[in-house]
Amino acid sequence: MHRGHLDAIMRAKKENDKVFVIVCGYDNEERAGNINMTLKERTAIVRKIFANDEIISVLSINDTELGIDESMCEGNWVVWQKKVAEILYDSLSFDDRIMWYVAEPYYKEMLEKRNILRAEVTLIDKVVQVSGTQIRENPLKYWKYIVKEYRNNLCHNILVTGTASEGKTTLVRDISTYFGIDYSEEYGRESLLNKGKVDTDLTADDFVDFLVGQSLDMRKRVFNNDNGVFISDTDNLVTLMYALAYTEDKNVPITREEYEGKVLPVAKSLEGRVKWDKIFLLPPKNKFVDDGSRYMKQSSIDERIENFSKLVTLLKEFGLWDKVEILDGDFLQNFERVKGYINDLYQ
Repeated sequence: MHRGHLDAIMRAKKENDKVFVIVCGYDNEERAGNINMTLKERTAIVRKIFANDEIISVLSINDTELGIDESMCEGNWVVWQKKVAEILYDSLSFDDRIMWYVAEPYYKEMLEKRNILRAEVTLIDKVVQVSGTQIRENPLKYWKYIVKEYRNNLCHNILVTGTASEGKTTLVRDISTYFGIDYSEEYGRESLLNKGKVDTDLTADDFVDFLVGQSLDMRKRVFNNDNGVFISDTDNLVTLMYALAYTEDKNVPITREEYEGKVLPVAKSLEGRVKWDKIFLLPPKNKFVDDGSRYMKQSSIDERIENFSKLVTLLKEFGLWDKVEILDGDFLQNFERVKGYINDLYQ
């Protein structure tokens, strides 16, 4: 849904006592897969948009169930109008004045040719010269026209991940500054400081809090995104990596049973809340920086290599390995690679 749709809906609302917005689509249509949105999900979003509007009602029609294809032939329009008449039967009386609002001349032609609802057809002038197809092909180009509630599904999400002291946070901050895009940092580290705890205090419940907090922070930033690209220097798999590593450390009060029975299930329940389009993975090679807040037992290159192996395994287990690109250059080279990737998105 974009502002062009809203132009039609708002005009209909100002000129009528009641407005029905009809969301349509097919089962397993290719374009839905490209943006991870089914007809059911799109309908739910539109209903949420107009949830507090007493004039507007949102309906849904599954074109697959009607047995029609995407050919836009006259026969399909007849079947489709009959379905509209059926679902509106209890909402209309015989003498109601009915209006269609459409933005395509061909739609107007088809609706008037076999006018089952005996309705007038209003052709809306396209103030916004954009279509849903154009948005699906290049969301970033038309970002300002997309209705906010849809942006969560269309935002291009980038993750920079790895073990500690590899320059993730600096890289993400610099990219955010360069492009003016929003970013998310490690929620667990900040939460740890706010709680006045150190790593050796961490329990399974703390890791669950980190997972939920990180997920909520990222989703909020994606939803409120202004330019279509979001970048983060951590996600829940990093939290899992450390939780798993700490089950092997007798100084930290979390067991393998608690990890598998409490922490891992929460991570799986939150899986997919933010969908990563690209993951940049930094292997351990830099000198560990002691900033006074990190657990130094995890600082050796051997420990970081072992944790990196755990992270790789988690990326594969969660089906994300095909999104991964290894960043193995120096700080400048890594910055230029991420910058180049984002530049290409905006072309």
